[in-house]
Amino acid sequence: MKVICIHQPNFIPWLGYFNKIYSCDVFVILDNVDYQSGNSNSITNRTKIKTAQGELFISVPVRKSESKLIKDIPIDNNQPWQKKMLKTIQLNYTKAKFFSEIFPLIENVLNTKHEFLSALNIELIKLFCEKLNITTPIVLASEMRLSSDEKNDRIIEICKNLEATIYQSGSGARKYNDEELFAANNIRLRYTSFSPAEYPQLHGEFVKGLSVLDVLMNCGWDKTSELIKS
Repeated sequence: MKVICIHQPNFIPWLGYFNKIYSCDVFVILDNVDYQSGNSNSITNRTKIKTAQGELFISVPVRKSESKLIKDIPIDNNQPWQKKMLKTIQLNYTKAKFFSEIFPLIENVLNTKHEFLSALNIELIKLFCEKLNITTPIVLASEMRLSSDEKNDRIIEICKNLEATIYQSGSGARKYNDEELFAANNIRLRYTSFSPAEYPQLHGEFVKGLSVLDVLMNCGWDKTSELIKS
């Protein structure tokens, strides 16, 4: 049996994203679907950290593009966003136990100019996977020459392309998945949910669902890896 997971390339995502990568045989980054501009639930260009005042989104500014596909969304590098973001991270995590180990890696990637949002996100995701000893192969959907536009058909086409027998989906997608269509194509649906254990945090009571950055700053690579793989 071969299990695949599919997800858009989010910006410094939460632990559950990396658990998803870890728990499958091949992880597909869905970079050839429309970028959800202005959607309050979209986390393609932003992630949530913790401050003394509570949760805070840090965002990568983007410019308008003729193409709406995530892979084609350009970063607005006319804004000094890197400097602002790094200052915000430093201000809120300088007292974290592993700040001196984690911050230079983030600083190095953010200070390297990227033209496109997807390229930045994918570089960070791969860097975290490497440091967390997650060895799952990562494939870009944009490099697979897919022809299907409808969501279920696209997933099935990806599964067949990769010779996968199981599509592992988050439980929240149950209402969107056409289970009869998957069964007709000999692909089994497997639903999972992820709820990591609490870990030490700065700034008061525990807040769940924050960026992996928060976990790394407080726990380091080894403990973060344990939380993901548990």
